[in-house]
Amino acid sequence: METEGFATLDMIHHLLLTWVLFHISVEWQNLQPSDSGCYWCAVEISGTGILDAGYYVYLTVQSDPDASVMSSSVSAHEGDDVRVQCFYTSGYQNDFKHWCRYKDQRCFTKKKTDTSQNSSVQISDDGESSFTVLMTGLTLSDSGWYFCSVGDLQVHVHLIVTKPEPKALSSIAKTPSSASGTDLMNKEHFCLSKN
Repeated sequence: METEGFATLDMIHHLLLTWVLFHISVEWQNLQPSDSGCYWCAVEISGTGILDAGYYVYLTVQSDPDASVMSSSVSAHEGDDVRVQCFYTSGYQNDFKHWCRYKDQRCFTKKKTDTSQNSSVQISDDGESSFTVLMTGLTLSDSGWYFCSVGDLQVHVHLIVTKPEPKALSSIAKTPSSASGTDLMNKEHFCLSKN
């Protein structure tokens, strides 16, 4: 069924139904930036040599990023500390380093020679390829989205702060006999564990 310049409702329904029934996967390995470009993904269903359905895909292959983090999601308990390491390439060594929270756009800044302005958030820069953010005394309200920023680049990090597990009772301890001969072996002592 071929029409020129328009498609009938039956054709559109047939193509949509056919497109839903078929799943096409393409796997590429060892991609290089030179592989970037526009690609056409199409399917021939009717066997006539005419493509029945398809779409364009633009693929961008980048080399190693200029900024990155070790982990894009970090978790800690309330009251604990957390470290986030942010990496950058040599072209950004002398730029300001920032740790910012999306929610309120609050940022902590570090230039190579100074320290950040808040004792609960400390930024240290190795001056070569990474800076580390240390957040101390975390609270539940610290949970949320943050980003490492160097120059005009940003890398997103999700921080999850949870309540600590309740402290459990330690195992039952038996006290050995005393020197005076009193048998204390059957007396049990309960101790709360404290870290």
